[in-house]
Amino acid sequence: MANTTARNVRFHLRRFAGFLRTLTRNRMALIGLVLLFSSIFVAVGAPVLTPYDPSQPLLAAPYSPPAWLSAFPDVYRLSQNLVPVADPGFSSTAAVQAWSLSASPAPSSNLELSYAPGVATSSSRGSLQLVYTGSGTGTAAISKTFHYLYHGPPQSFFATVSFMVQGVSTSQPVGLAAFINRVGDQNFNLWTGNVTENGKWLQPPNSLDSHSQGVQTAVGTAGTILNPAEVIFSTIQDYSFGIQVTFFGPARVNLTDLQIRLFGTSWGLLGTDFVGADVASQLFYGARISLIVGLLSAAIGIGLGLIVGLIAGFLGPLVDEVLMRFTDMMLVIPGLPLLIVLVAVLGANILNIIIIIGFFGWMGFARIIRSQVLTLKERPFVEAAKAAGAGNGRIMFSHIFPNIVGLTDVNWAFSVLSAIPQRQRWSF
Repeated sequence: MANTTARNVRFHLRRFAGFLRTLTRNRMALIGLVLLFSSIFVAVGAPVLTPYDPSQPLLAAPYSPPAWLSAFPDVYRLSQNLVPVADPGFSSTAAVQAWSLSASPAPSSNLELSYAPGVATSSSRGSLQLVYTGSGTGTAAISKTFHYLYHGPPQSFFATVSFMVQGVSTSQPVGLAAFINRVGDQNFNLWTGNVTENGKWLQPPNSLDSHSQGVQTAVGTAGTILNPAEVIFSTIQDYSFGIQVTFFGPARVNLTDLQIRLFGTSWGLLGTDFVGADVASQLFYGARISLIVGLLSAAIGIGLGLIVGLIAGFLGPLVDEVLMRFTDMMLVIPGLPLLIVLVAVLGANILNIIIIIGFFGWMGFARIIRSQVLTLKERPFVEAAKAAGAGNGRIMFSHIFPNIVGLTDVNWAFSVLSAIPQRQRWSF
């Protein structure tokens, strides 16, 4: 018994090796295998190949072209994302040391800069703290200098800051201003305002976004076709982003969530979509779902078609007539309206889509299998099996089925290809 099993295993291995040799000699078949395994690799390795969530918006500017296009001379003015501040939430003392302090009058013995751990918002771990003890007016500017290295301007920018003050009143406020300076050239204020509330984390009333009306008015581009990002970042140069604090008396100011993000005009391997999400990540992760739907729905359709075709072709005229008339009835049912109704009733989740595509994809393959079985069951080896006393089940699965495996594999592959675009149709 063991020797028989070993011989059968060796026989099947030799047959499979012969199949692979024949397959790899065919150029189109080899290309198909490469494409198949490439798709499987991309689908399985999606979390490793891309660190981005496919649904995460605003990774870059909407409709950004791929970053590698900047290698071509005609499109060298493309820019990429730039995030100058490494730790906007001030998780350590080093985050405070990364910012520069300038004071007026300078030097000011009435001004103290320190790190305040735990004095934070829900999105930060600490804050930068300025304490002013003078009785007159004093000004302090906290800034971060960075180098803008692209020939073209960013498409937009977005700045954030959270602040909390102590020791102020309506008659003695603290003045705040968010700015971007072109070092040695020109200063641009994004927002200015006075703070009179004590002990409460606040943010600028208007978004510090280059698309916002407030920033456009402050920069002087309101009512024009110019974008503040184009005006400010017009050259390769050093820039500084920061907050200017004006004290009118003793007060304490805490700053955190200090960040400016420049959205470039190019991104990644395949660019971004209309919300600024990474197209490459969507492709990698979408390949996983598409392959699952394609493989499983094709398996359902091929399995049903194989069973119906085998039974109809082998079990005689009555069974054949009943099954083929049912198949004809399924073929003439208008597929598109029925699928729309089923998806609307059952819901457009992945499992329902797999079942619907598979259940309505078996009829053509059943007719092909039936025609093959009708010819195979008249072959001498089938007659010999009947003469030896083999039953219908053994003949179908031991003698006829091995001779239609190749046809099954080919149709399964084509069914996967046709099921993937159907999945895209019913997912929306």
